[in-house]
Amino acid sequence: MGAVVTPARPLAAGRDADVYGYGDGLVLRRYRDGRSAAGEAATLRVLADLGYPVPAVHSSAGPDIVMERVDGPTLAEALQTGAVAVADGAQVLADLHGGLHALDWPGAGAGESLLHLDLHPLNVLMGDAGPVVIDWSNAGPGPAGLDVAMSALILAQVVVSPAVLGGPPGAGDLVAAMLGELLARFATAAHTPYAAQLGAAESRRRRDPNLTTEEHRALSRAVDLARAAARG
Repeated sequence: MGAVVTPARPLAAGRDADVYGYGDGLVLRRYRDGRSAAGEAATLRVLADLGYPVPAVHSSAGPDIVMERVDGPTLAEALQTGAVAVADGAQVLADLHGGLHALDWPGAGAGESLLHLDLHPLNVLMGDAGPVVIDWSNAGPGPAGLDVAMSALILAQVVVSPAVLGGPPGAGDLVAAMLGELLARFATAAHTPYAAQLGAAESRRRRDPNLTTEEHRALSRAVDLARAAARG
């Protein structure tokens, strides 16, 4: 790819990577810790070949992936503005899981699918042609229920710890209430039961170095909420 000149400010910033504009119709995604992006780029290319909605990869080198720019809000933003109803957002998440887990993924063992393992409303872009899934840094094979459980648990964590959203005290309460409804509807719409995989999902979350102290403290309550939604 050659030398990359990084713009001063990212278009978006996640917990472990930043996204920058990179010419006409492209973005540059860079891991902050310098790890190789080759595995994620390879996953994206195979997913695109299989027809799953992901950004097209232009090139990759070192910690960088240059890929197609998808214009449109995240699903989280669309839910907050009311552009997407909560029931419809839950169905979008459920169908993205269902479509992913139905793929014939190379290297997956018996009873396994490719898992995203971080599929939540901030990692879904509502593009002109439909939802597009981003941030495949955690992807790997495993039981489909674990992927669904991870999504449910991530939603539940924000519901029980709205302060992680930032802003002044109480600012996240309305969003947390909306995500509580989203969780309940997602649990109903999900193509695969997930309750049996919540223990494994909790273990993965506890090992996540990006979790805050507050998120760790509230994780058990989030598991209880995700389990209650599964039963509901």
